[in-house]
Amino acid sequence: MEVFLLGGSAVVPSLLLFWYIRARDKNPEPHGMLLKTFLLGALICAPVIPLAIGLESMGQGLAVGMWGAALVQAFLGAAIPEELFKYLVLRGYVWRKHHFDEPLDGVVYGATASLGFATLENILYVNKYGLGTAVVRAISAVPGHAFTGVVMGAFVGRARFAPPEQRLPLLLTGLGSAILLHGAYDAFLFTHSSYAFLAFAVLFLEIHWGRQLYKALQVEQVALQPVAVAGSVPVAMTVDAPRRSRPLRTFGSWCKLGMGGLGLSACGLWWLAVAAALFLDTSGTPLSQGEKAGLVIVSLVPTGFFLWLFRSGLRGPFEVASSVITDG
Repeated sequence: MEVFLLGGSAVVPSLLLFWYIRARDKNPEPHGMLLKTFLLGALICAPVIPLAIGLESMGQGLAVGMWGAALVQAFLGAAIPEELFKYLVLRGYVWRKHHFDEPLDGVVYGATASLGFATLENILYVNKYGLGTAVVRAISAVPGHAFTGVVMGAFVGRARFAPPEQRLPLLLTGLGSAILLHGAYDAFLFTHSSYAFLAFAVLFLEIHWGRQLYKALQVEQVALQPVAVAGSVPVAMTVDAPRRSRPLRTFGSWCKLGMGGLGLSACGLWWLAVAAALFLDTSGTPLSQGEKAGLVIVSLVPTGFFLWLFRSGLRGPFEVASSVITDG
């Protein structure tokens, strides 16, 4: 039973974040591509570990004092090898696929690869340190991985459709930004001091910047898309054409998403415990068929409620900052 609980606590947060990011994509990517990207993100743990060990050992001469040791461990032992291999998934695999057909896809695939890596890394950490670590990482490390993937993916998405001379600067900016954010987050934690609380400031910056980049890409994409008017002839949208501003998610919508996500995480762990009670041999008195049915029925109620709450948060409500933007 403990194995089920630990496994679920390691996987559920990543899956919920993945669900949220995919639900925001107005042109959903193929399931097969997302699954392959997710699995590639998990598989890069294999080459990341020896590279991280090698880089960190090479930098031991710089690990002087609290900050020196923290910076070497954070950047050489974590941020550089991890973000480099996530970048290789995007540049070496996703970049060449015809499904990568708009800049916003970079955000989706970047977050997917990062969550694949975060899921396997979470399993390793939780297996070693227990359920308490799973709870802490669910609200810190997992969102951190996801939004460094969003930041990197936003720049990779822009580079994919930029003129050739602009591609390399955009790609380097995406990779460098992800490394700096990841390294700064880990460096504060690895001081093992009161400075560790500053890691949450970096996490807030990652999430805020990632959301701003996503919104900016949405606006750019709408401006570039044609609008269908005048019969069957599409007319390209110009800067003088009226355009509706993007609806903003309300505070109530964010609350429903947060409460629904936390509730579903708890329900996921509960269902693993229910499965263990139903199907695994226990040392106690076995449940009767009626008790098993009652347990399942009672468990369905909160699961259904939190699922409804999460889906309701995805759908809105929204508010529009200004109904129509014109040239004045």
